[in-house]
Amino acid sequence: MQADAWWLTVPDDALAAVAGRLAAALPAARPAGRPRPLALHSSGLGSLRLLDPLRERGVRTLCLHPLQTFAGDPDPALLEAAHCAVTADDEDTLALGEELARRLGMAPFRLPDGGKARYHLAAVVGCNLRVALESEAKRLMDAATGDGDGLAHLAPLLRATLANLLAGGDPARALTGPVARGDVGTVRAHLRLLDREQPRLARTYRALSLEALALAAPRLDDETVRTLRALFTGEARP
Repeated sequence: MQADAWWLTVPDDALAAVAGRLAAALPAARPAGRPRPLALHSSGLGSLRLLDPLRERGVRTLCLHPLQTFAGDPDPALLEAAHCAVTADDEDTLALGEELARRLGMAPFRLPDGGKARYHLAAVVGCNLRVALESEAKRLMDAATGDGDGLAHLAPLLRATLANLLAGGDPARALTGPVARGDVGTVRAHLRLLDREQPRLARTYRALSLEALALAAPRLDDETVRTLRALFTGEARP
């Protein structure tokens, strides 16, 4: 099987097997004058080691993962200006991956193979779990208003929140709301409602509010921090 490059765009669980079959199909020796071929995958989580059967046959291995979300029909324009993680074992292949990412309109950055799990987790928390959280916000707003337009009501708030977060570069500066203000009474009211009607969301509220409290603590007095922490850890009842 002769080629200059193979881009393995298969599900993560199939990568190792496909790489193994491809490696087994390669000729025993590379024809004279042909450059070393390249094999790459685009798994955000998958290690470069998944391509080891090919690397052992003299193939350069590379991972390019566009840090972008594609819902519904994929739009290639979404790649433009998206950041792209580049993972490789050597400087020449890293440089090649960066150039390929730039030619596709993306902004490359280098990602060590050992950092891929944390990298992918960051993307899931920032993207996928945010969608799940906003689904809960929509459901609460729909129940409050009864008009079914919860997401439309929330949209300006969501846009402004993300703009504040991205503009400042410091999540603590973008944090507003009752935890940021140390508004214990409002927090108690939220928890009483959630404990009564939505205990599963109550656990999420407490866990995320502890993270918010860590951001807000430097601007709050010690007593307020202790009171809020006790409410969020369950040491105190609302």
